[in-house]
This record gives sequence, C-alpha cells and structure tokens, in this order.
Amino acid sequence: MVQASSVLSVGGLLIFGTLSSIASKVVYQTEGETFDGSVKDFKKPWASTALMFVAMVMCLPIAWIARLVETHKKKKSSDEQKPLLGKGDGDESTSRLAAKDATFKEVMILALPMFFDLTATLLMSIGLLYVTASVYQMLRGAEILFSAIFAVTFLKRPLNKLHYGGIAGCLAGICLVGASSLLSPGSGGSSQAGMVLLGMALIVVAQAVQAAQVTMEDYAMSHVGLAPLQVVGYEGLLGTLVLFLVLMPIVYFIPGKDGQGLHEDSLETAYMIGHSEPRWSIPLVLVANSLSLLLYNVAGMFVTEEMGAVSRTVFESARTLFVWLGDLLLYYTHTGLGEQWNNSSYLQAAGFAVLVVGTLVYAQGDRKQEGHDTDSHEGPLQTAKHEVQRAVFKFHHTISSHPQRSLRSRRWRRSVNAALATARLRPDEEDHHTPSS
Repeated sequence: MVQASSVLSVGGLLIFGTLSSIASKVVYQTEGETFDGSVKDFKKPWASTALMFVAMVMCLPIAWIARLVETHKKKKSSDEQKPLLGKGDGDESTSRLAAKDATFKEVMILALPMFFDLTATLLMSIGLLYVTASVYQMLRGAEILFSAIFAVTFLKRPLNKLHYGGIAGCLAGICLVGASSLLSPGSGGSSQAGMVLLGMALIVVAQAVQAAQVTMEDYAMSHVGLAPLQVVGYEGLLGTLVLFLVLMPIVYFIPGKDGQGLHEDSLETAYMIGHSEPRWSIPLVLVANSLSLLLYNVAGMFVTEEMGAVSRTVFESARTLFVWLGDLLLYYTHTGLGEQWNNSSYLQAAGFAVLVVGTLVYAQGDRKQEGHDTDSHEGPLQTAKHEVQRAVFKFHHTISSHPQRSLRSRRWRRSVNAALATARLRPDEEDHHTPSS
C-alpha cells in the first residue's frame, strides 16, 4: 500500500542511514588481535570500502525480485482483463525498480561512474579515520557546492539568488564544523590537528568527486535502459572486482604504516576479523554496516520516487542530526565508542544549523528554477522553515492518499494544518505549491 511504503521508506532512510554512518566509524574503534598477539583498532578503510561495494551488489537480486513481482502483477492483471500495469502508485514504483536483461555494453558504460564512486568512497573512508561520524556526515554537505560548480561549468545551468544564498550558508556551516573539529580536545597537538585537517580535506574532496559521479551517472543513465537498483548493483559488482583483483593487492605491497589509509595488510585484516575483541564484534559491525547501507540505498530510492528529491534533502538533514545524537548516546552508554559532548560541540551545533539552512535554501532555489512559486522576499530562515513544512505536507499527503489511512488521527491532522497555515498554505492549494508525487 502507498502509505505503508512511504512510512517504511522514510523510516528506512533515517534508521538505516544513521546506522550505516555510525557503524562505519565504530568499526574503526573496534579492536582485534594481530598475528603477533597484540591488539589494535580495526582501521581498515580499504576493507570497509570493499564490503560497501559488496553490499551494493545485493541490489541486483532485489531488482530481479522486483521484476518477478511486476511480471506476476501483469499476469494477474491480464487474467482479470485489466490494463497490463494496473492502477496504482505501487505498480508504477515496482515497474521503475524492476530489472531487465543487461547487455555487456550497458554494464561497461557504468564503469566511469563506478570509478568516481569508488574514488569518493575510498577518500571518505580514509578521512573518517581522523574525524568523528557527525563531522564526517556534516562535511558531506559540501557536495552542494561542487554540484553547483558543475551545473554552471558543464551543464551551463544558471544559478538564482536562492542558490547563491544556499551556497554561502553551506560554505559558512562547513567552515564552522571544520573549526569545531580542530578545536576539539582529541585534536590537541600540531601533528594530531594536521591529521584531522587531512581527514576533513579528504572528505570535502570526495564530495567534489561524488558530484562528478552524479554527472557521469546522469550521462550513463541516458545511454542505458537499466532500473536504478540495477545501476547501483552493477556499479557495486564492477567496484568489487576492481578492489579485490587490483587495488587491494597493490596497497598490500605499498610500503607504509597500516591503518593510515595508504598501506593495508589484507591478510592481517582477515585474521583480525576472526580474532576480534570481544569475539565476533568486528564481523558483526561490518555486516551491520553493509546491510544498513544496502537498505538505506533502497529506502532512499523509494523516498525520491514517492516524495521527490527536495523532500529527501530535508530527511537527509534529519539523518545527520540522528547520526550525531546516536554517536553521543553510544559514547555515554559504552565508553570508548562514539563521541563525547565538549565545548567545541556548541560551535559544531551552530555550524550544523547554518548548514541545514543553507541546504534548504539551495533546495528552494531548485524549486524556483523548476517553475514552482516561491517568495523572493523571504529570509533564509523562513525559506528553510517552509521547505521543512512542505516536506511534512508531502509525507502526509503521500501516506493519506489511500483509503486505508493508518496515520489518520485528529492530532496529526491538526499539527499538519497548523504547519500549513504558518506557511500560508491550505490543503486545497497543494497542487499549486507542491509537486505531485
């Protein structure tokens, strides 16, 4: 049902996205025994990246299952003398996700976006060695800056005032978050501060690479007829082969210290996975991270499909907050994992708030560019507030568009109507202010 899938999609985006980011950092803080009997942290960014791409491969069987479901629906509909695709958003969503037979040429076209995805993931995995999960998640907001640059440079797409305001907000927020990380107690000393700065730089550079990946992926999608899940799955398959057959053997022989991102001993990695402290902690966290990443990608596709990219932007901002709260909760319930609250956290919170406002203002610029009504005299806080309210309305409209409304309570409707009144909207005006699902 429509409303059930929407609730599950948004919930999956928030829950599994949060778990994936936290688990990516926690595995670096989990200890394992080495060949000589010593115990050290499992700081293996190349192995973590490889497992992420293995998780992406799992999108292929999901796409094939969607194909079987679609085929069954078509057969049942044909038997009942109804249109082949039936009537309903659920059928359309299934059709968009279902697999088709991929040719070798189509798979090879995905090699270029896979290269960018692999590079960005590796840079972020190495950068995460030196920063907290919350800072890592917040710095990923820099992708907007590079997306805007590529849009102007390569796509010749003009930017409006809201875009520039959003870019300024994102840039200011990223600077505040970066400063808070450098001022945190754990980065004392010039050497440690230098590594923190390196980690943040790698994450920001990764966002530039990821923005390029989106551009390459758009190009690839226009030349292949594959479902989105298949694109993710085949990129994961190509990336897995490149990592295990080429890159990981190379970094094994590169001289350097293990755990800093350049050299990585794959034999020691396998040994530590089987000799973690406490036992099985490393494989459990790795599996949890891989499954969370897989489910997060699937949920994200459904959210974008049913509620639009702008609504997903709002929920992604909420996800960043949940990552931070989860990391704090983990620290105060399990000392040694997660991150603590300190004086620099206030600066980080301010940076996060500015970053969220900048992101939402930029999203409003996209709405204006697409021809939707916007108030050019609104301030950035009003613009951000209205974007949040639109996302809430879109979520409510999506889940209540089916006769069986599982969340149709008077309290919920009163709160939504109050939000709409604040935004100077009314339910009967939804077609003029909110894109249809």
